[in-house]
Amino acid sequence: MPVPASAPRPIHPMIFSRANLGTFFTSLAIQACGVVTGILTARILGPSGRGELATVLLWPIILSNLGLMGCNWALARGVAENPGTEPDQVCSAIAVGLAASFAYSMLGYFLIPLVLPADRAGLLPLARLCLLLIPLDIFNQTLLAIEHGRMRWRRFNVVRGSFYLFYLILICLIWAGREAQLQRFVWAFLASQVLAVLLRLWVQRKSFANGRPSMAQGRRLLRSGLPYWGATAGNLFALQIDTVLVVSLMSAEAAGIYAVASAFGNAQFSLGDALGITSFAALSNEKDARNQRIILTETFRQSTLLSAGLALLLSCLIPFVVTPFFGTAFSQATLPAVILALSAALTASGNILNQGLRGAGRPYAGLAGQLIGSAVLALAAVLLLKPFGLVGMAWAVALGAAAQITVLVASAANWLRISPLHFWPFGAGNIRNFFQQVAALRPRILRSPA
Repeated sequence: MPVPASAPRPIHPMIFSRANLGTFFTSLAIQACGVVTGILTARILGPSGRGELATVLLWPIILSNLGLMGCNWALARGVAENPGTEPDQVCSAIAVGLAASFAYSMLGYFLIPLVLPADRAGLLPLARLCLLLIPLDIFNQTLLAIEHGRMRWRRFNVVRGSFYLFYLILICLIWAGREAQLQRFVWAFLASQVLAVLLRLWVQRKSFANGRPSMAQGRRLLRSGLPYWGATAGNLFALQIDTVLVVSLMSAEAAGIYAVASAFGNAQFSLGDALGITSFAALSNEKDARNQRIILTETFRQSTLLSAGLALLLSCLIPFVVTPFFGTAFSQATLPAVILALSAALTASGNILNQGLRGAGRPYAGLAGQLIGSAVLALAAVLLLKPFGLVGMAWAVALGAAAQITVLVASAANWLRISPLHFWPFGAGNIRNFFQQVAALRPRILRSPA
C-alpha cells in the first residue's frame, strides 16, 4: 500500500552512517595531528613555554569565535533551507564577518593588556600579534558553514582538516630545526590559518564570482545569528573557563602542565565533534517532529554508550603514556588527565545533544546548560583550586559537565514532550541495539546514501 504524501518520512538513525563515519575519521585525523603537534610543542618549549603559548592564544581564540556573531550557524541553516541563494549568502556573510572581525580585533587590542597576567606582561606584543587570528578564523569558519549546511561531507571534511595538516607540517619543520622560540609557534599557527583561507577561497570561488552581498541579507543573518551568538558565548565560557582560571591564577608552568592534561581530556573530541556536526545538519534538514525526536534520542543514547567505554579505556592508559610521550617535566599532568578524560564522556555527549538542539532551531537550551554548568565549575574551582591545585580544577570541570548535561537532557525532554529516561542509554535493549549496529557496520556503509 503506498504511503500517503502527508505521512512522515521513515527514518533509521544510527551513528554508523557513512556521513558520521567520514566525519568521525576526519575528526580522528585532526586529533592525531593535534597529538603529534602537542607532543612536539611540549617537548620543545617545556612546561613554562607551553604555558606561555596557551596564554597568548587564549583570548584571540575566544574573540575570534565571538566575532562570528552566530552567523556561521545561521548561515548553515540558511543554505539548508534555501540552497539556490548560496552565492549571495556567502558574500553577505563574508561582508558581515569582515566588519565584525575589525570590531573584535580593536576590542582585543585594548582588552589583552587588562587580562594578561602581571608576571607575563612581556608577552603583550606577541598576544596582540595573535589578534590576526580573528579575521582569518572568522573567514574560515564562515566558509566551512556553507559545506556544513549543504551536507557536502567530503568537501566539508577536506577543508575542515586542512588547517591541522598545515600546522602539523610547520611544527615538524620547527622541531627539525630545534628552534625553541615561542614566536615561531605563533607564526606557524597564523600561517596555517592563511593557507586554510586560500584553500577555502579556491573551493568557494564560484560563489564569490556569482554572488552579491546584500545589506538586507546581512541584517537577516545577524538577526538569525543572535541566538547562536549567545549559545556560542555560553559554549566558549563553558569550554574555556578552566583554562582562563589556570592561566590567570597560576604560573606559566602550571598552565603548560594543565594544557597537556586537557589534551587527554579532549581525546573524545573526534566522537563528539563528528556526531555533533552531523546531528546539527540532520536536524536542520529534518522538519518532521517524530523524526527529529528519533534522531536526537537515538544518537544521544548510542554516542553516550560509546563515550563511556572510550573514557574508561583512556583513563586506564593515561598513567602509562604521559611521561613517555611528553617527558618527566609533565608527570604532574597524569591525575588531572585521568579525571578530565572521564568527564569528557559527559562533555562529548552534551555537545552532541547541544548541536542537535541548535540544528532544530533551539539554541537557548544549550546556552542555559552551559551557563549553569559554568557557574557550577566556577564555584567548584573557587573551593577546590587552592587546596588541590590542578587536580581540584579537573574535578571542577567534571562537576560542571555533569550539571550541563543534566540541563540539556531536561530541556530536550521538555521540548519533545517525553520523559528524560528516553535519553538514558544503559538499558539492555539499547546495548543490544548498539552491538547489532556494530555487527552490521560494513553492509550499512555500503548501502547508506549519506
